[in-house]
Amino acid sequence: MTGKLNIRDRAKSLWIKGMKAVGNTAANIANNTRYKVDEVTIQNRRREVLNDLAHKTYALWLKGETFPEAMTKMLSELKQLDEQLNDMRAEKYASSNRMVRPVTEDIPAAAEDEEEMEEEEEEDVTPAEVPDSPVSNEINELFDGAASVGKTAEKVNQSLDQLSDRIRNFPQSAESTENEKRQE
Repeated sequence: MTGKLNIRDRAKSLWIKGMKAVGNTAANIANNTRYKVDEVTIQNRRREVLNDLAHKTYALWLKGETFPEAMTKMLSELKQLDEQLNDMRAEKYASSNRMVRPVTEDIPAAAEDEEEMEEEEEEDVTPAEVPDSPVSNEINELFDGAASVGKTAEKVNQSLDQLSDRIRNFPQSAESTENEKRQE
């Protein structure tokens, strides 16, 4: 009879050791995942700060602030690109307006072109208005969810902490502790 008890105790001991190994492995995976989530959160925040810095620098340059020559060249190129985009958008808008207007319109084509030119001139963005442009507004709207990303990361970390604690405590029941003491 004592032989059966020894075999059962040994099997139970092996089972407990196996579960501890599984628990430790799962805890390591949870810790690694928590590290990755923290790293991604910090990288995202870094991108947001760099993006904001670039927008604010551009807005300050448009308002007349002076920067080193290398930055001034890049900012000038950015302004030219913005102007090209505005021209392309104006052309697209003008062509879409022509398609929407009925063919039997009483306004002559020359007057129509003059009106479009006046509309385009009214739509031109002045340097003081650049920070409030539709593009910057869309970009700002994208990053309004940054707080929710942080909250999500916190929830993931909390869940991982809880999971790690449960895994660590799983094989540590009172019964398994008593069996380990008996075997020693």
